[in-house]
Amino acid sequence: MPRTKLRDLLDHRLEAEALLGKFIADINYRISLVLVEGIHDEDGLRKVGVKRPILRFCDSKLSTFAFVEEVVQNYSDQTVLVLFDFDDEGKKMAKKMEVQLEENGVKIDHFLRKELAKLLIGEGIWRVEDIFKIKAKAVY
Repeated sequence: MPRTKLRDLLDHRLEAEALLGKFIADINYRISLVLVEGIHDEDGLRKVGVKRPILRFCDSKLSTFAFVEEVVQNYSDQTVLVLFDFDDEGKKMAKKMEVQLEENGVKIDHFLRKELAKLLIGEGIWRVEDIFKIKAKAVY
């Protein structure tokens, strides 16, 4: 690969890592709870520095209704980020969860999910569990 293309690729990867760092700082500052699908998603977020509480939907073994009730009971009037995968199924699940939570008084951060989706999908990452790959790419 020519030196300028390699340099451009490295610059792009460093920019993506820096942008991810800003998003993680925003999560750690403003978000009260992050909702994910499973343990691998939580692990991926912890690897990139998310320190806020994370609740796993699929691992909870609760119905959607019971899960929403649990979140509402503990996070009403607080800001929650629903960070399910960015494939069609994940988007449907996230939308359903967001609507039900908002109807019950939980504030949902739509902007951060949208911006993270743009970053991750732009890097070829569709699953939350693979979010750490942005940092890994920037190292090489």
